Amino acid sequence: MERVLEIAASTRVLRERRARALDDEPRGALLGREFVTFRGFAERCAAETDVPVRALLDGPALGELVALCARGRGALGEQLAERPGLAGALAASLRDLRDAGVAPRELPRALADLAATYTEMERVLARLERDGVFDRVGLFRLAQRGARAYLERRGFTRVAVHGATELVGSVGDLLAAAAEVESVELRFFQPDFASGFVDALDEKWPWAAFVPERTESVDRPALARDGEIPAGVLTVRRARSPRAELEGAARAALELCAAGVPLGDIQIVARSLEPYAPWLEPIFGGYGIPFTSSLRVPDLADPARRVWLDLARAVTRDLERDAVVRVAESLESFTGERLAPAVAALAERIARERAVVRGARDWQVALADAVPGPEREALERALARLGAAVDALVRPPSFSDAARTLCGLGAELFGEASAAGVAEALGAVARLDRVRAAAGEANAPTRDDLARAFDAALREPASTPFGDDAGGVRVLDAVQARAVPCRHLFLLGMVHGAWPRALAEDPFLPDVVRAGLRARLRRPVPLRGSVAEEDRFLLGLLLSQARERVVLSWAESDASGRAQSPSGLLHSLPFVAPGTDVLGGESLAWEEREPTLLRVADALCAAAGDEAELASVAARLPAPGAAMLREGRALVRGTDALQAETGLPYDGEVGDALAPPQQLSPSHLELLGQCPLRAFFARLLRAEPLEPRSPDELEANEAGELVHDALEQLYQSLFAEGALRASTPHGVALDRARALLDPVLDRVEAARRVRVRERHPTAWRAFRDTIKRAILDFVARDLRSLLEHGVVKLEAERGLDARLRAGAGELAVGGTIDRIARLANGEVRVGDYKTSRQFDRPLNRQGIARGTALQIPVYALVVAAREPGALVRGETLTVPLRPERDRDRERDEERWQFAPELERLSARPLAELAGLLRAGLFPISNSRNEQPCRSCPYTVSCRMQHPQSKARIRAYEPAAGYFELSGESA
Repeated sequence: MERVLEIAASTRVLRERRARALDDEPRGALLGREFVTFRGFAERCAAETDVPVRALLDGPALGELVALCARGRGALGEQLAERPGLAGALAASLRDLRDAGVAPRELPRALADLAATYTEMERVLARLERDGVFDRVGLFRLAQRGARAYLERRGFTRVAVHGATELVGSVGDLLAAAAEVESVELRFFQPDFASGFVDALDEKWPWAAFVPERTESVDRPALARDGEIPAGVLTVRRARSPRAELEGAARAALELCAAGVPLGDIQIVARSLEPYAPWLEPIFGGYGIPFTSSLRVPDLADPARRVWLDLARAVTRDLERDAVVRVAESLESFTGERLAPAVAALAERIARERAVVRGARDWQVALADAVPGPEREALERALARLGAAVDALVRPPSFSDAARTLCGLGAELFGEASAAGVAEALGAVARLDRVRAAAGEANAPTRDDLARAFDAALREPASTPFGDDAGGVRVLDAVQARAVPCRHLFLLGMVHGAWPRALAEDPFLPDVVRAGLRARLRRPVPLRGSVAEEDRFLLGLLLSQARERVVLSWAESDASGRAQSPSGLLHSLPFVAPGTDVLGGESLAWEEREPTLLRVADALCAAAGDEAELASVAARLPAPGAAMLREGRALVRGTDALQAETGLPYDGEVGDALAPPQQLSPSHLELLGQCPLRAFFARLLRAEPLEPRSPDELEANEAGELVHDALEQLYQSLFAEGALRASTPHGVALDRARALLDPVLDRVEAARRVRVRERHPTAWRAFRDTIKRAILDFVARDLRSLLEHGVVKLEAERGLDARLRAGAGELAVGGTIDRIARLANGEVRVGDYKTSRQFDRPLNRQGIARGTALQIPVYALVVAAREPGALVRGETLTVPLRPERDRDRERDEERWQFAPELERLSARPLAELAGLLRAGLFPISNSRNEQPCRSCPYTVSCRMQHPQSKARIRAYEPAAGYFELSGESA
């Protein structure tokens, strides 16, 4: 009897292979054949080496390891020290290199810090492996040593590998080791549909021991490969939301089942099942449809597990209000089931009424006013127990001690059974001691370390609650579903951003470096830039595996209500005839609310874009329904059109519906240049951001406002005392500034967030010290420049207005200028304080010419317009809040331009912005770089992510000049 081993990455592919083998086996039993995943194969081979594998590092542990290895590694170490959250991204970059088998010495010299971190990471992992702790790549490397022994001992003569295009280095190396066993025939079957993407992969195939063999998912797919789409085979649907989209697919599956289609032949697939996770069980359970799914649900979805995260946050964040309230809702074991609801209600009420923020003192004050009773006593006991844990975790000896403390506290509050449920996650925290010891870290973990560790460990575990396959409808993510045949395929979530995915450039290992390593070493280093090609191939592979019918669908908005647009891949569908556009007509609504609309939907299906037939359908509708159909078609045509026929009503063109402001501030003009649509929302509509202002937190701009107020009073005092005359020594003027600064800060902070100072005095002192250091650092630099000639007149926070030329017209501009210093040499210096570390941006010549840096130029032009003949210059007064981070002292450079040059650079952008204002046109940003969108509060209303909108606005003649500012042509 032949011994055969079948290996695949996807468990669904293995199940399909097992089912096929059973169907082909006349004896009804699989004899001599085994099925295993790549991970399972690696574990079996590793067991042959007699090297104990006691634990595997999870993602948070690997991130901690990398953070420790990066310490002191130049700019890279400083970057991680400043932003610890980047450790996970750095670990992913190094894992890509390690997985592909790229040695640290192969990295270019420009990445010396990264190479040093990678070298140290390899050393630390080697030490951990001696202790039986491996990462995934280390496990596969160990497995290579035992592959021959395993295959020979089990007597396998044939190994069939059902591969995928995302085969990574460590897996491929293990298969190559298996292929070198003389007694074994290894065949690697690559699912494909004659695509150029796999051809390109084959040309760069890094393993000579085995080569891919092309296979098809089904012999006769419903869609014709490279041909026209047969009638009735493919349908495109749209829905209001992911929930409606999933419900539509479930109803369709129910109809197919009623028609005699076995549920196991129906496949519902999405790029990610996460948007549909909350409704998967309620919808299918509500319809009584058995299903199986690859959905991984975080264990935190269970309230009994979530409360442990709240407990960890409460004791590592000084009894934070929300965390403590949520812990109080789960104290049945501690207070008794009868008393627990009253204790939870009391905790919520006193926290709200007494404005508790955090800290034992806040809770004590709040409890003091509560009515005495058993619930108050129970809450006091719980808070006392939490407070003791807070003290114990201020500086615990180790992560293991901290984990034991949290476990004991949770067992006391929530019960022993609850503690047993999180033992594995807390064990992952305890393993961090091994990681730190291997990395040479002798210091005890801080409370911040504990907070990050508990947060990561409790969030990491996930399970597949619907993984059992009993023949129900298969609801799978795209990776698990690839190459799994079916009769009816429902492909959900065909939206922009999911197909293809939008992956940002790796900040540590950019694609240009990855591509160089891949070409030079012929190793499978993953390229983020190729994700669009990979996703196109994956979509084609999914389309190729349906035997009878394919339904593609997309939701108009996500679960949060943000607008979505259909995937661009629908305009050029893979697998079928090149250039096939399945969005050329109308996509059909999936929300069938009433019988009339059901008949309309059927008629629309039959019409398939035929205008005469659609007119006939409209004629059969009641008047409101006909109007809705007509207006809806016009709306869809307008929003999906690539050219603007009459105007841009969906893209920021309001015409004369809103009168522009009579006078514009320089900051308003700069915002217009950066993104007219954002300026429209913020300055014309005055739409407030959705985030409410917190009484206990500083706003993002408050540091800048405090700096402005302090410098205004400080320089007025220095000028009044004569300390800014040319004869004043720099040291004398600086000493006087130091003496004046504290009284100035006392005055200006009086109007700033009294509640913050009262409730968080320590935090406020630290904030004030930061402001003070920044101001003194600036004044020391600024005085050298001013005292060279001396100040004869000083104006601070001066309000000015003027009319500036803007093309064929004028712009009325007015604002408050931070500082105007008239020097003895005749210069008039118009300065604007900037607390950002982007020192070059305010007077960047390219930024001025593009209209994205206009504030200081406009200030200078306003002063020059009021004082003809004066030698006016605009300057950036750089006051970075953390000057010690500017180790290269880039802040020392004086950045300024004379008014004539600023006028020359800003003439065209001002003319273009004036033209947009006259036309009532507020397009999206002219920048190719969409990074500012991350901080924009109006992303829900913006159409930046809508490709058709971007195409329309860039082809619209009235906006052409604005977009030409950035070098883009219409």
